[in-house]
Amino acid sequence: MHQAADILFCHGNLVPVGEDQLPHLETTRMVARRFNQRYSAARPYFPEPDALIARSLTILGNDGAKMSKSRGNALELRASEDETVAYFKRARTDADRVITYEPGRRPEIANLLQVGAHFTGTTPEALADEVGSAGAGRLKEIVSEAVVEGLRPLRARRRELASAGPRHLAEVLARGNARANAIADRTLDEVRDLMGMRY
Repeated sequence: MHQAADILFCHGNLVPVGEDQLPHLETTRMVARRFNQRYSAARPYFPEPDALIARSLTILGNDGAKMSKSRGNALELRASEDETVAYFKRARTDADRVITYEPGRRPEIANLLQVGAHFTGTTPEALADEVGSAGAGRLKEIVSEAVVEGLRPLRARRRELASAGPRHLAEVLARGNARANAIADRTLDEVRDLMGMRY
């Protein structure tokens, strides 16, 4: 319900989610639909938000499990280039020398191919053909180089923002909170009117 409130207070209509979040989004859609039917049937007040699902599949951490900060298997944006290379060197692979894209049979190799393909602008199949019999070591080199290069501008921007100091970041957060609070206050006022709860 908290997620539904976070989406509906600002009349969100398109929500970026992973497939594992679709049930939560459906709850949000149900809340919007029921509110509209009960209190605003002639002109629906809340949109029923749609999911914006990224084309990418679930990314595995370097231990072969779903990437998660709580599992300690995630690559953080603040990681250095050397830490990024080391991260991919530790990535789990398999014993087959020839690199092929077979997500069902070789999930760890497929994961590396998906990440590499994303950052090199190719397909996992084409990247697998490029690496071929050079093996997992070569695949890890290609992927780590591509990720380092691809994340370079994002990491530079992160460093720039972090160098502005905590006061600047607190001010940015405060401005965002003030804007969100103003939208939420207006939404609550309108909801109270629709529900006839002005006392």
